[in-house]
Amino acid sequence: MNLRAILNVIGILLILLAVILILPIAVSLIYNDPAIPGYMGETSAFGLASFLSGAFGMLLWKVFPSGIDHLRDREGFAIVGFAWITIVFFGALPLYLTGACPQFVDAYFESMSGFTTTGASVLTAIDHLPHGILFWRNLMQWMGGMGIILLSLAIFPALGIGSFHLFKAEIPGGSTVERMLPRLAETAKVLWKTYVVLTLSEMVLLMIGGMSGFDALCHSFSTVATGGFSTHTTSIAHFDNLYFETVIGIFMVLGGINFALHYHLLHGNLKVVLSNPELRFYLSLLAIGIVLATIGLHHHFPEYGIGKSLRLASFNVASVNTTTGYATSDFNMWPGYLKLFLLVIMMIGGCAGSTSGSFKAIRIIILFKVIMREFQKLIHPRAVIPIKVAGKTLDPDHVMNVVALSGLFIGIATFGSLCLTFLGVDLTSSVSASVATLFNIGPGLGSVGPAANYADMPMIGKWMLTLWMLMGRLEIFGIMLLFLPVTWRK
Repeated sequence: MNLRAILNVIGILLILLAVILILPIAVSLIYNDPAIPGYMGETSAFGLASFLSGAFGMLLWKVFPSGIDHLRDREGFAIVGFAWITIVFFGALPLYLTGACPQFVDAYFESMSGFTTTGASVLTAIDHLPHGILFWRNLMQWMGGMGIILLSLAIFPALGIGSFHLFKAEIPGGSTVERMLPRLAETAKVLWKTYVVLTLSEMVLLMIGGMSGFDALCHSFSTVATGGFSTHTTSIAHFDNLYFETVIGIFMVLGGINFALHYHLLHGNLKVVLSNPELRFYLSLLAIGIVLATIGLHHHFPEYGIGKSLRLASFNVASVNTTTGYATSDFNMWPGYLKLFLLVIMMIGGCAGSTSGSFKAIRIIILFKVIMREFQKLIHPRAVIPIKVAGKTLDPDHVMNVVALSGLFIGIATFGSLCLTFLGVDLTSSVSASVATLFNIGPGLGSVGPAANYADMPMIGKWMLTLWMLMGRLEIFGIMLLFLPVTWRK
């Protein structure tokens, strides 16, 4: 393991974070909100966090020589894992120093939830937070949606030498995502340009509808990143505006689509987009979910009428399926079969290579094909039946990776549920909290539903769920590798 190269790259990323922290400083200066009594003002808090991140990053960058051109997969996973842990720490400092999160465990939980675009929150009075903190929460999600390491690859092309290992380790979907252009730095720039265009487009549309510029920017950050942080305690229900819900709903769905497909669409490759089996599965699941939820709500709440049932179903199903986590309804009050259905689709998520969390639609397709192959082999036991997606035969190692990852997701979610029940959390809340954090969804059912949050979770439970969010964002293998002795052997 090349520790010097790992620390060197982490240093560069912390310097980048220090520069990014200047943005919330500017916001805090513009609004000049008063400090919470007994705590540091937000301008000073962001300034201190920026200074510490930059100083520590500069130290690592100067002391440890670069070895980026000799990276292997193990160094790539280690850089991504340790970089996220460190970045989340410095991102939590303003939340802690300003008193927005008086307990450091809450600040770290909130920061991890932001960077991993989970959207789980421990804050109970979001409307009363200073503007700089509100901006920072949503900016964390926006950076984490595409990945701060991918941002560094776009800004510092020198990191592109041998750093496909970093790309695989961080981008959602891992090895299922391919580079669109020969040079990784060019791919990173294309992805970020597409990301920025989507964000600005949503912001403009929301402002046209009458939303304030600050709310429009923050919600655009969070929507395209499929993160779910809002500037209001009651989330999108605060506005009670069909136009806003429609715009945000459309961009949630776009955020759950592979960004490579956005690239092909912008370049007129419509045939490539329409023939993509993962996209068809993803959109079909959304459509089926909206229809079923509309029928269920209309049957269970006849006073809603078909119009309101469709409105609530469309937004909340899209939010859950894309793992955004916005809410316009407390789906804890929905009938049991709809809550179970939401739990299932939140575990599927969007497309690989999108900002969506969860297992990803392409892996569900692969698992289904594996199951069908096993049925065929019962009839033809000697047959060699490859797994194909979009006419391409998948590498057996990749198929095994999907099977193993599905087992890990289910096993870790179950283990987390058991741990939370042992800590005294009720069964429904334990299961949904473990699933919602590991699959980077955010709100769950029970005491962690849309009308509540994670504030009352036991401290040990919060630390565990913080780890769950990181494992979900880096898709488990990248974090678990750090704890295996084989990773550190020469």
